[in-house]
Amino acid sequence: MKTLSAIANQLEDERRRLMLDYQALAQRTGLTPLSVRNILQGRTAPRVTTLMAIADQLGLELLLLPKVVATGLQAHSVEEAAPPALSRVDRIVAETSQLAAAAAGGKKTKGV
Repeated sequence: MKTLSAIANQLEDERRRLMLDYQALAQRTGLTPLSVRNILQGRTAPRVTTLMAIADQLGLELLLLPKVVATGLQAHSVEEAAPPALSRVDRIVAETSQLAAAAAGGKKTKGV
């Protein structure tokens, strides 16, 4: 699971990449510039809805994934970078589902 600090860093990196200052991002989200800065610098723990609003204005999406899928995404992102993200996610989900099904099938046959 990502830490709040890692999420804040990713949001801050995207803010910089888009060349938005804290004031502009604050206006877009309805927050104060100080709140935005504190969140993006990891000084405060925001509500999920606040993170969602900031991410949305930065063109990002917060996702909750099963840990096995997140682990697979991390492993695959290190190995390859060429295919588009969506097809890579689809493939990882399919592979993970196959592994989970195989593991569940193995558990059932052991007791027989």
